[in-house]
Amino acid sequence: MSSPLDACADLSKAAFYESIWVATIIPAAIPIVPLAYQGQGDPAKLWDAADGWKATIDELEKAKQKIDELARRVPEDRWHGDDRKAFEDRMRDYKDQIDADIMVAWTVAVALWILAVLIGVFIYIMFVTITLLTIFATAIVVAAGTIVGAPAALELEAEANQFAAMGHRIVSVGSQVITRVSQATAIIWGAMLTADIGRQLFNGNTGVGETFFVSVKNGMDDQLKGAAAFLQQKAFASLMEFGGAGTSFFGNPLYSRVGSRTALEGIGSLLGADDSYGKDGGAVHVSKYLGNMGGQYGTEDGDPSEGQKYVDKTTPHR
Repeated sequence: MSSPLDACADLSKAAFYESIWVATIIPAAIPIVPLAYQGQGDPAKLWDAADGWKATIDELEKAKQKIDELARRVPEDRWHGDDRKAFEDRMRDYKDQIDADIMVAWTVAVALWILAVLIGVFIYIMFVTITLLTIFATAIVVAAGTIVGAPAALELEAEANQFAAMGHRIVSVGSQVITRVSQATAIIWGAMLTADIGRQLFNGNTGVGETFFVSVKNGMDDQLKGAAAFLQQKAFASLMEFGGAGTSFFGNPLYSRVGSRTALEGIGSLLGADDSYGKDGGAVHVSKYLGNMGGQYGTEDGDPSEGQKYVDKTTPHR
């Protein structure tokens, strides 16, 4: 079933390519180019990931039901005493741990749903804003190409620059909102992960530390590729706006851009355009060049981990 988020990946890429054309004609639109480049994304995948967490929650709820069924299988008149009490206490501990896991899963799922919607709204706003600027830029070129329309083209360019400055403010504030929400979400997740590790240690799971470090090691290749892609994207974006017009902490433009695009900004735009040509768009080169640095996910030193073997064994294949 399709949703409004499905179109966001293509719209974000289209907005970036439009911004390159707009910045050629309207100087005030130049600072929008790096924002459009870094604003590429696919919130539909975030939504799907949230749905995956919801499916995990459903499975955990089923596990709780199974525990209740197991606890009630033998009636108290047939089994009582200290053994019965110890059994019920252990079942209660299992249910408490599952409840804690469900709470964490709900937090992650809700956060992903919220981020997906925020990013989707931002992409739609960015696309509409840049598309209107594209119409402005095209009209300026058409008018400037005629003797009669040349004076009107100058007036149209002045109005377009004013609209571009406003559009830059809208897009930059939206970008900063998403950045701050993402940072806050990461902090919350980190705190919840730390609390969950402490809870498991308190409940006697002494192997939780080793499990955590193994999972970090197994995911190190993806972490390094993600960090490298982020740095590459930042470097290209810096070139695209080499002439200045940065933003404040809250995304407000520090000053209006009046100068035309520089050679370095043109090079940055070309690099970003080539980089965004891939299927997913946005900083795809680094991931391709680095390739598979540390084996597949769920492996240890190139060999399948016990968890991966279990998944392979229990997952039906077509």
